[in-house]
Amino acid sequence: MKPASELPRQHWDSQVEFVLSAVGFAIDLANVWRFPYLCYKYGGGAFLIPYIVCNIFQAMPLLYLEISLGQTQQAGCIQVWDVSPAGRGIGVAQCLLGIGMFYYNVMVGWCIFFFFNSFTAGELPWMTCGHDFNTPWCRTVDQFRNLSALNQTGDSVLSSVEYFERGLLAVHQSPNIETLGRPRFVLVACIFIAYAIIFFALWRGIKSSGKVVYITATMPVLLLVILLINGVQLPGATKGIDYYIRPDVSKIDLFAWIEASVQVFYSTAAGFGGHLSLSSYNKRSSNCYRDTIITIVCNACFSFLSGFVVFAYLGYMADLTNRSVEAVASDGPGLVFQVYPLAVGTLPIPQLWSCLFFFMLINLGVDSFMTGVETVLTGFGEVLLKFDCMNGKYFRVTFTFLYLLLHFLLALLLSTPGGMYVWNLQNNFVPGLSLIFIAFCDAVAIAWLYGLDEFCSDIKNAIGISPGIFWRITWKIISPAFILCIIVATIYTSFDTTSYLYFYAYSMYHPELFPNRTSDGVYLYFYSDSAKAIGWTLTLVQIAAIFLFAIIAIVQYRSVLKAISPVWQHAAIDSGDSRTRASWRHWLSLGPTNVFPLRQLCPAKLPVTDLTGQQSVDGEGDELQSRRRRQDQQHENGGYIGSEASAARGGRYQADVLDGGAIEIHYK
Repeated sequence: MKPASELPRQHWDSQVEFVLSAVGFAIDLANVWRFPYLCYKYGGGAFLIPYIVCNIFQAMPLLYLEISLGQTQQAGCIQVWDVSPAGRGIGVAQCLLGIGMFYYNVMVGWCIFFFFNSFTAGELPWMTCGHDFNTPWCRTVDQFRNLSALNQTGDSVLSSVEYFERGLLAVHQSPNIETLGRPRFVLVACIFIAYAIIFFALWRGIKSSGKVVYITATMPVLLLVILLINGVQLPGATKGIDYYIRPDVSKIDLFAWIEASVQVFYSTAAGFGGHLSLSSYNKRSSNCYRDTIITIVCNACFSFLSGFVVFAYLGYMADLTNRSVEAVASDGPGLVFQVYPLAVGTLPIPQLWSCLFFFMLINLGVDSFMTGVETVLTGFGEVLLKFDCMNGKYFRVTFTFLYLLLHFLLALLLSTPGGMYVWNLQNNFVPGLSLIFIAFCDAVAIAWLYGLDEFCSDIKNAIGISPGIFWRITWKIISPAFILCIIVATIYTSFDTTSYLYFYAYSMYHPELFPNRTSDGVYLYFYSDSAKAIGWTLTLVQIAAIFLFAIIAIVQYRSVLKAISPVWQHAAIDSGDSRTRASWRHWLSLGPTNVFPLRQLCPAKLPVTDLTGQQSVDGEGDELQSRRRRQDQQHENGGYIGSEASAARGGRYQADVLDGGAIEIHYK
């Protein structure tokens, strides 16, 4: 049986599979429930201004950086930091982020629950009152058509969908987060199905997930178009769409820019580690630049299209209940689990439209969550295999099962009567400040520590062209500065005790929370100090990992210079050659002068040499070129970690120049 280090590394069967996986990861539930709401909140079509700007100067550059890094280094989010060991904590933080995102797949379980209930004969269960899960304030749509029904409640701003939040899911019935209650069996079963789908999609690596994405990445687009065609024909649809796209520049303020930045993080840039892991299975001939553009454009188009669908149905709902679009608009789970199901429940053949909608959401959730899981499986998996912790043949399936089992056990918290409190707390803290900080450190570590000279040469050697000056300036200056401003703004708002971080907003009638009721009829449940402490722990653990592993690298190598330098340059540093990162050229450079677009590197002129650090090269860029070819050979023979681990344990490489300038690598 082959040891782990000799198992061949998998590659995508086709470039289409990788692109579909990248696009599927970028397009997630946030495109459906968050982007349309932000457009409604910040001036309709005017919100596209900050959204497009953030995509150009933030999402695209950072996604290009991640995909390029994974492809050129052929490693996951932890092992890839051989390029700068001080950055290994960034990969660990990305994995911790993936572990904390178990609440995301719970939503897939909720969608499965609604999908099954969509097959109910007669009226859908959330369209009527009198069930054991209904509250005393339950009202039907017909009742809300009559203003007298509102007067009987004594609350003229009572939400038209208030009965639903405490309805089918029954995850709001606990009075607070401290008394969650017992898990609800039917929700546990649906969440289990969601995790079973993820397991069978990932247990064989990209050989299985690469086939799943043909369905999960394409089906949502088809279903969205079908829902749009039906939605625009409904009464009031034009009213909702007009509200969605009508620009109001006066609403574009600082918070609009912050929200736009966070949105592109959640959609595209949130793939830090995920997109890197996916691209690490790419062959080096793949065009990472093209893949980045395709992913960004598809994500933006899907978001914009989903806005038309959502607001067509919101306009219909407003017309149906004689209310304004503002009164029925909602954010997050309130939109996909309240307003939209209620709207489709009033249509002819409601079961059909409900099934289509929730099947679309299931595909969106599964596709995104698969890549989030792949981040951890590849990241931690490479480390475990490096130390021969498990047998290589059964490692993938065993590790996948154990990791998803841990996720599932944690997810049980969200199937309780108080599960929504836990969901909201995680949604506020897990992918918030820590995600933005990870992105900042990622950009700084590559553009400044590893350096644009080497990174641009890596890309040049991989796809034949070097990144243009726009990408270089953005990586080095614009994106880090942009993200730093968001970090400062986020920290500033966190000091406000009324910040969204510290409460859960009910859009339904809650007499026990009447003192916390806002002017627009929203009831606020404020988290206790202990719950806030848990939330901040989830955030700070990820951030602390970045600094902790940077300190460990410095102590391990007993040198700051070696801690920030690629491991393949450590031998040269030990021999006294510290020119690379001890010069102003490295810190101020915007990329090497010999790899600008459309200009190929000069053929390497390498004698037989030891490439672990004692090199004798002739010509600028030859060392980089030889190292890249060495890595190609390495990962053909190395499983997750290839032969790099063997070299680290004392092995040596030898390069022979063949006819035509090609280089053949031998491991001695």
